Amino acid sequence: MINTQIAKWYELLVKLQKDVGSDSFYATLSSTLKQVIKIDCSGVFFYNGCEVTIIYEDGHTPTYRKYIELYLEGLYLLDPRYSFLSKGAQTGLYRFSDIAPSCFQDSKYYKTFIKPVGISDEYDFIISINNCYVDFYLELLGDQFSKQDSETLELISPMITYLIEEHWHKCETNSKASTAVADSMAYQSIFDAFGKSILTKREQEVVQCILHGHSSKSLANKLNISPSTVKIHRKHIYQKLDITTQSELFSLCLQSLQLGRVSRSEDPLESLISKQVPKYSLG
Repeated sequence: MINTQIAKWYELLVKLQKDVGSDSFYATLSSTLKQVIKIDCSGVFFYNGCEVTIIYEDGHTPTYRKYIELYLEGLYLLDPRYSFLSKGAQTGLYRFSDIAPSCFQDSKYYKTFIKPVGISDEYDFIISINNCYVDFYLELLGDQFSKQDSETLELISPMITYLIEEHWHKCETNSKASTAVADSMAYQSIFDAFGKSILTKREQEVVQCILHGHSSKSLANKLNISPSTVKIHRKHIYQKLDITTQSELFSLCLQSLQLGRVSRSEDPLESLISKQVPKYSLG
């Protein structure tokens, strides 16, 4: 942060601290950050392990809001951010490009949902609270965060994460967090069960990597297998699921997410055999 911004930042910080615990906190936080860095969109997601809720949003287009509706319904399970949080993340500032697989922009998930929305760069203030996560995200549409803005975010990160955590404890009851601890594996288990009645355990792992945007090379590195073995697994998976492309695999997964809650041990693909489920669409 350059020197001319420092005095301005401390002046803004006074008002921000006064709003901790109020309904206007996130709006004030977003407005405050917009005065020191360039931001197109911002919002707050709450992840409790079995569902995602949106607490605040700013600057979202109608297309973006449609994407969020799908995201909350279950699309988040394919988000690299959710995969990152499910493994356990520490409170801090993260750039989305550092969380996502190297070939994420080649994934069907990115091309179908992220690219049409226009998200080109993102930072996330992640706050870990009782095995749950508050994610205050900042996004640019069609641009990248400048080096100066990135350095500013890194500099103020400890204060921002502290204020968000303080706000959460003042405003939220413990019931949501305690419920989340009991059900923390519910949705993750449903996703893990995708194809279990048809595929081997290793083939399930390959499918999950594909859906999360891994290329054959990064998939091979992640699972510690050779690229030729990845190719064989792909062939067997497509044969067993009676599909021929990655797009069809993606479609099957989206349709299974639309089924909603099923038992933790049930393969959602089995339910698709007897149900007609419309495909997700942004149109």
